[in-house]
Amino acid sequence: MTRFLLDSNFCIACLRRKAWALQVLGKIPLASVAVSAITVGELVLGTHLSGDSGLELAKVEAFLRPIQVLPFGWDEAFQWASIDAQLRKHGNRIETEDAMIAATALAFGMTLVSGNIKHFERVKGLKVVDWEQLPPKGLPVK
Repeated sequence: MTRFLLDSNFCIACLRRKAWALQVLGKIPLASVAVSAITVGELVLGTHLSGDSGLELAKVEAFLRPIQVLPFGWDEAFQWASIDAQLRKHGNRIETEDAMIAATALAFGMTLVSGNIKHFERVKGLKVVDWEQLPPKGLPVK
C-alpha cells in the first residue's frame, strides 16, 4: 500500500507545523507513506544541530513513530550507485543523501514527495511530486 516516500523537506514542513503539509498528511492514510532511513538520519542530525536538541529529537520521534521507515540495503545501494554514476558522467551530481533517498524511492517503486523537484528531476526514472505546489488528488481519505 505504501506509495509515497516523504523527503526530508516535507517532513520538516510538518514538524514546523506548516498548514499545507499538515492538511495533506491529515487527508491521506499513513499506510500510503514512508520515509527512508536516510531521511531519519537527516532529521535526527538536524536535532543535534539545534539549540534544544532534546526537545527537537522528541518532536522528530513523535512525528516518525506512526510512519514506516524503509531500510537502505542491497537494492537501494545498487540503485544509488547507478544514480550517482549516471549523474557524475553528466557532471550533474546531487548530494549523496539525496541520491540515496532517490535510490530508495526507485528500489521500492515509490513516488518521492519533495519540494526539490528541479533537484530530483535529474534522476532518471524517478517520479517526484511537490505537495505544496500540487496537493494530491484522488487519494483515499482517512
